[in-house]
Amino acid sequence: MRVLVTGIDGFVGSHAAEFLSGLDGVEVHGTILPAGQAKHIEHLRERIHLHEADIVDEARIEQVFMNVRPDRVIHLAGQAFVPTSVTDPVGTFRVNVMGGVAVLDAARLVGERTGKQPAVLVVTTGEVYGKVPRSPVGEDAPLNPLNPYAASKASLDIIARNYRGTFGVRATVVRPFNHAGPRQSPVFVASDFGRQFALIAEGKAEPVIHAGNLDPERDFTDVRDVVRAYWAVLSHPDRHEVYNVCSGNVVAVRDLIALYEDVTGIRVTVQTESRRARPNDVAFIAGSFERLRSATGWAPAIPLRQTLDDVFAYWRTEVASSS
Repeated sequence: MRVLVTGIDGFVGSHAAEFLSGLDGVEVHGTILPAGQAKHIEHLRERIHLHEADIVDEARIEQVFMNVRPDRVIHLAGQAFVPTSVTDPVGTFRVNVMGGVAVLDAARLVGERTGKQPAVLVVTTGEVYGKVPRSPVGEDAPLNPLNPYAASKASLDIIARNYRGTFGVRATVVRPFNHAGPRQSPVFVASDFGRQFALIAEGKAEPVIHAGNLDPERDFTDVRDVVRAYWAVLSHPDRHEVYNVCSGNVVAVRDLIALYEDVTGIRVTVQTESRRARPNDVAFIAGSFERLRSATGWAPAIPLRQTLDDVFAYWRTEVASSS
């Protein structure tokens, strides 16, 4: 079985590469940007096949699909940071919407030309729901994106389901909520706090955590559980059009700091900074994964404390190696 992962050198992509390369009978292919460093998958280079391609280059994406002829596709490449979408909405829509269309259309074309239609997993986000009641939101809730990133993903969400209905592309949408784990960029809060605690542990910073808004409540899932969920969905591509991927549990941003204190044994003071706060931030969001569990048997297995322990260990290694 051939599996193609777009953006395989990214945070989630690198964990997908590790998971897939450990499966029997799976040949792993992935796209990286031309001249990309691919640091996160350097240890896997002998076990995976890399293809240089910009996700918005439709001709190149089509060529990759025709060369690989994948059985399954995980589309991860995109712009995933909300503040970047606010400063560069055009670029965000170009990458997330048109890049997604390039992938979906390449899947359509390879299916028409070869008679083998790949199962395509299109990754959007739980942010498409916007403000929700204080209870886990299900897949039938209306889409109400509140920032350009969420709007770009909501657009792709609709487009993917249109390709399924109009062209018969075996596209399934997953809406992951917040996820965390080793190798995540420190622009995201769980990784940012882990890096700050690592700097303190290594004696490179005072025991002060710099933070933005501490009040938002989020649904965090370990990235390795997320990857398992993606594979479970691809193993049942015709059950439903869309699935939430989440834990169903809510934690406030301020509680992440308390958990890190417990993990590290370091006590800190917290300094809030307005520049770190996100514009138009959603106060509460949590998802229900009952549809996913019912269809595939998946459930999250890694507790948040373990995730943060692993993030802290990753950043301690990174901080020490950069000395």
